[in-house]
Amino acid sequence: MATTETITPIDTQTNDALMHTLLEWVSFPGDYVISTLAGMDIGAYLGFVEADVDGVFSIAISVILTPLIIFLLIYPFKNLVDVILHCMRHELKKDRVKCKTGFVVLVLFLIALIVKQYPIEPWIQDGAFGIFVVSWIIWFAQGRWLNK
Repeated sequence: MATTETITPIDTQTNDALMHTLLEWVSFPGDYVISTLAGMDIGAYLGFVEADVDGVFSIAISVILTPLIIFLLIYPFKNLVDVILHCMRHELKKDRVKCKTGFVVLVLFLIALIVKQYPIEPWIQDGAFGIFVVSWIIWFAQGRWLNK
């Protein structure tokens, strides 16, 4: 016996809401660019207004930007995994140590960069930058003089 299911109005409403949410997420990059340009002088010069949001230009921009954003989100993690695997393949211990401590220096650099962006105590900002500089000098010296 074959059973047939009927689609209730609740299922249709759920599917419509899900589809609407998905379309909003996919068209968000274009909507954001258009709404930002509409508020700027260059956007007014190019003829963009708030009514262009959710329009043809917005969808065209989203079609270009969405794959680019996805690529930019995935590529750094892929690169990080490749570098970690590369570090594991080093035959000499000093090369493995230098490669792995390079990640620590990178993290300290990112911390120093982030700390500079926020209005916190100047001594914390200068300290984070100083720790990065010292760690970079030690990291650079590892291959030259420390791990021979």
